[in-house]
Amino acid sequence: MAYFEQGALPEEVRNLDSLKPEERETAIKFWQAVKSDFRFNEYLRGCLNCGVCTSGCPAAKFYDYGPREMIQYMMRDAVDKIWEFTNKKVWACVQCFTCSMRCPFNNEIAGLIMLLREYAVQFALPSAKEILAPYRRVLYTVMTLGNQVTPDMIQPEAFPDWGPQAVEESKNMDVYRKAIPVDLMQRTDVGWQPSLQTAVEMMTIMIESGVMDSIKKVDPDLYDMVMDIYEDRKAQLEEIKEKWQKGELNEDELPDSWLDL
Repeated sequence: MAYFEQGALPEEVRNLDSLKPEERETAIKFWQAVKSDFRFNEYLRGCLNCGVCTSGCPAAKFYDYGPREMIQYMMRDAVDKIWEFTNKKVWACVQCFTCSMRCPFNNEIAGLIMLLREYAVQFALPSAKEILAPYRRVLYTVMTLGNQVTPDMIQPEAFPDWGPQAVEESKNMDVYRKAIPVDLMQRTDVGWQPSLQTAVEMMTIMIESGVMDSIKKVDPDLYDMVMDIYEDRKAQLEEIKEKWQKGELNEDELPDSWLDL
């Protein structure tokens, strides 16, 4: 059939030829999910192709990455390029929001980056699994303690840019923590000690908001570990509440923290 008879194929369809057959369906579903998010149309308004976003991007100075590249792919519905960008480059962004502040079209470029990252986790893309793997303990402490980093995580190998300072901090961390005049912060294995009820409520929020569903896709072992802790704490809290309601516990017998159980 002649070209003028069949018409031009949409660029979104033509771009699929560059993707591996086993990737095409996932790539299409991924991009459709991103575009169907209500934030997408609010964040992406257009592009003058001025390059201001990339010229001020600190990540672009050190990595093969540029915000304008992503915006152009989105404007063209380039499924293959969005797929490649998400799997190779999207994690280079440091979320400084310089691009968003400088864009003359008022695009929320950093927000679009976050959209791609969120859906990369939801779709359990290889790049999401790879980037989150080193942060497994951070995720664990956030979801179970509400602490992003615990003092005993400050080790020289984890913070090589600190130089001798990291060695000094790690050697004397116990002393530093015991000097804090707050009982809940004198340990090194937690940043602070949440109460049992606070811990259960926090983890319930993680479950109800869908965070744990996303974790299950990228790290099933971490999901199982956290859910086991949640079920144990929930059962402990219910037992304490039941005993309290029956008058079997005095106020001074209630635990100050779940760590006391």
